[in-house]
Amino acid sequence: MLKQLLSVLACGYILMFYSEHMFWAHVRASDTLFGYIATWLLYSFLALAFLSLIEHFKVRNIWALFLCGAVFGWLAEGVIVQTTYESLPLSISFTALAWHAPLSIWVGWYAVRKSIQTGIGSTFKLAIAIGVFYGLWAISWWGEPGDVIATPIEFAMYVIITTLLLIVAYWLYHRNTPVVKVGRPTKIVVIALLLLYFVVVTVPAAPIALIVLPLLLLIVYLTLRRIPQGENSVSILNNSVYPPPIRNYLALLMIPIVATFIYTVAYAFKLDWHTNWLVYLVTMPLGFMLFGVSLVKVWRSKIVSVT
Repeated sequence: MLKQLLSVLACGYILMFYSEHMFWAHVRASDTLFGYIATWLLYSFLALAFLSLIEHFKVRNIWALFLCGAVFGWLAEGVIVQTTYESLPLSISFTALAWHAPLSIWVGWYAVRKSIQTGIGSTFKLAIAIGVFYGLWAISWWGEPGDVIATPIEFAMYVIITTLLLIVAYWLYHRNTPVVKVGRPTKIVVIALLLLYFVVVTVPAAPIALIVLPLLLLIVYLTLRRIPQGENSVSILNNSVYPPPIRNYLALLMIPIVATFIYTVAYAFKLDWHTNWLVYLVTMPLGFMLFGVSLVKVWRSKIVSVT
């Protein structure tokens, strides 16, 4: 029981890092230690819902995984907060399909873990790529009205501390993933709590949610049901691997190193680039495209396991 709890909490922080820490990229005036802990626990609950979805439908390829990532994104942005309904239909994609599914799930939950298991070289290269994106994205907040611009030292402290916690989270997750078994009672409790919150908080705040979110979830549900469910079918949660050496995890320190270097250069030369608009213009339509491709792939094809 303790190991399963540690696994869920570790997964929650992994999702929080890519969905929150990387997105905001600085300490905001409203941020507090209690707020960070509460957000971590909330993301751990969403992680449990995400893991339940993977286990229930025996998800075992990246296209079905993207659909689960879409659900995770819509639960975060369409239930807990209501940004999914702010600029319909574009807000259906950004940020659930444009950020959460490809970055938090495909990259953070899947690709980084796989690279750590593969070796230090692959982890090193992926961490550099993430660091480049992180650094360029972080400077976009300089143009926000009323937002305090973090100095390079402040940014470095922020990204180093959050990345060190990320390394610990991956380490714990790899050592406890094989024991994760999401039972039926747990799934019922998760669904009941999400439904209660949706009815009491979400719908009163954004009545259109009563139409939009059930429709989106129904589309994903009908598609995921197409995944073959044989007696020997297992999800990617059951891919047990030998825990990687600690040096593979330490390669993730390239994330803060590269991100801080880019941020510092931009700060020194006052490069006030609106990188957020570039990310939005690229990933918003890309999110819709990946969602459509995932629906078609899962609906028409036999599921091939990922490794």
